[in-house]
Amino acid sequence: MIGGGPAGSSAARLLATWGHAVRLITRPAGDARLAVSLPPSCHKLFDAIGVSAAIERAGFVRSTGNTVWWGSREPRVEAFASGARGWQVETDVLEAVMLDEAARAGVAIERVAGGQGGSSAFAQGASADEKDPHLHSFVLDCTGRSGVLARAKGLRKYDDGPRTIALVASWRRDQPWPVPDETHTLVESYETGWAWSVPVLAAQALDRAPSAVAALGWKPSSPQALDRHIAVMVDPQRSDLARGGSAGDVYLAEIAKTAVFSELIAAASFEAGPWGWDASTYRSDQYAGDGWLLVGDAGSFIDPLSSAGVKKALASGWLAAIVTHTCLVRPAMRQHALDFFSAREAEVEAAHARTSRHFLTEAAPSHPHPFWSERADESVKDADDTPQVSEAFEQLRRAPSLSVRPNPAIRIEPRPAVSGREIVMEQRIVDSDPSAGVRHVRGVDLLVLLELAPSHSHVPDLFEAYLRRSSPVALPDFLYALATAVARRWLVVE
Repeated sequence: MIGGGPAGSSAARLLATWGHAVRLITRPAGDARLAVSLPPSCHKLFDAIGVSAAIERAGFVRSTGNTVWWGSREPRVEAFASGARGWQVETDVLEAVMLDEAARAGVAIERVAGGQGGSSAFAQGASADEKDPHLHSFVLDCTGRSGVLARAKGLRKYDDGPRTIALVASWRRDQPWPVPDETHTLVESYETGWAWSVPVLAAQALDRAPSAVAALGWKPSSPQALDRHIAVMVDPQRSDLARGGSAGDVYLAEIAKTAVFSELIAAASFEAGPWGWDASTYRSDQYAGDGWLLVGDAGSFIDPLSSAGVKKALASGWLAAIVTHTCLVRPAMRQHALDFFSAREAEVEAAHARTSRHFLTEAAPSHPHPFWSERADESVKDADDTPQVSEAFEQLRRAPSLSVRPNPAIRIEPRPAVSGREIVMEQRIVDSDPSAGVRHVRGVDLLVLLELAPSHSHVPDLFEAYLRRSSPVALPDFLYALATAVARRWLVVE
């Protein structure tokens, strides 16, 4: 395994826990720091990977939501549902925490100079595996943007559209930041780009050892404990970067174009930076093959606008471990497992790409500039089935009683799926993608729903019957799944 970021450490820890000998090659710890947001839903992944306690000990800033100025000067304050909290993390600290947990699970970790930045680590690791007959020849490329294996196989594909560069710097205020909630991720669109900001522990705490975080006594309510990473997302060809301008000058010039962020830093001091990051999106033609997987950012990179990059990496690492385990212990399922991983990674990348294009298209009318017109895509609205689901929900709500039956034309066939720590074949609804199929919508088992629905004339009764038969789900999720089944014509209203 090469690469020790969230994807690599997640996969490595799980595989070691499941009894496999795991060798992880990564780069030495560096000085590069980047703060990112993790949504509350990451807690399920932390639990599945087995690192929840370590994440809690790390003392990351806990966030209650986002504040957004998107195509408007009016803020949109978005609190996480049901009082849930996410995390604001520095990526280098998160990596250290998770690598430490991987080592505790028995992963052999080797730090090779230039590891994630070039092909040397992969070459050394591959040759060592070939010399040791006791090691399985299974390589997980978790090297992020470096994409050692992805590039060697010629699988990486960049979009034809414009490139994007992130310029990030750290700022401090002696007084509380003038925002609705200091723990929030902040996002603002402006004429030639968009900006985001994430709170982090004060700069003097950044060099701490992860195990010492709790001793700092930091509390979210302490107004002077938070610095902020503030980033601008720019098109390098439409800024002074293309004309040889310094990153610092370009960064400050872009900040000056913002309405809200420029006010935020008016009474703040510049601490460090800016650091430059290539934020251009890419994907792979293939994510898995005989004996190898492209995991996390090694396979695809999604627009930072989604704030889901680290969550995507964690999920990819979790799935990569399951697929690798299946290939090693169930040889008959090997090809099914590899195909499932490749299809799932492609599906995740495509879904995030649609979401980002939707957000960019939403803000474009407020900013008549090529940065926005070149990234907007009106077609994404047509691909969204939310209106159909909303219409189906209203149809069910207005009806005096529930009267539905499974569509006789529906196809239910075995397809690969995750069960525990393995890929198995299970019955699924075969719809628009015949190679995949659908079994769950928002945690609701569709096959159970299709079986029970014809026998109940009222939605509350159907919901109670479902809870007796299957895993607990929230009522809003159940209603959404029922409306989706009607909108997709898996259930036909009589």
